[in-house]
Amino acid sequence: MSSSLPISAVIGREDIMGLYAPGSMTSTHSGSPLPVAAAIASLEIIQREQLAERAARMGEILIPELHRILRKYPNNLGCAQGKGLVGGIQVVKPGTKTPDPDMALRINTACLQKGLLMFAPVGGGGECIKIAPPLTIPEDALRESIQVLEEAVDEVLGGKKPSERGPTI
Repeated sequence: MSSSLPISAVIGREDIMGLYAPGSMTSTHSGSPLPVAAAIASLEIIQREQLAERAARMGEILIPELHRILRKYPNNLGCAQGKGLVGGIQVVKPGTKTPDPDMALRINTACLQKGLLMFAPVGGGGECIKIAPPLTIPEDALRESIQVLEEAVDEVLGGKKPSERGPTI
């Protein structure tokens, strides 16, 4: 939210937050005005451009597509979750709920080789493929990204080479 500058915030109930006087708890980046200015500017843009509402609309494309991919590989994909433009697919060892971080990394690597930059796998065991495109991603780019992700999943989990997949729609 601060355009890659370090910033954080803590929000809590009054009875908890009031235990310490203002300024008595600090961190490395406390009181740095530049990240605060960047965060405020980012929030103003998010509101002005209605990016939260846009993310919700784009999520109506992304999240069902993640669930569709999940249904193709129920033995290897544990669950798909998300909201708006943030989603994830859990990769598990075949027929179990045991995380499979190696397979998740293989899928991420296949995405990268196809030109789709992904976050490193996340989750307790590093088994979740994280999807979090920019809030400003055009719809056609989102759909293309989903297609590339699906191709990577097909290649890794389905064992298909690109030439064996047939035409893409």
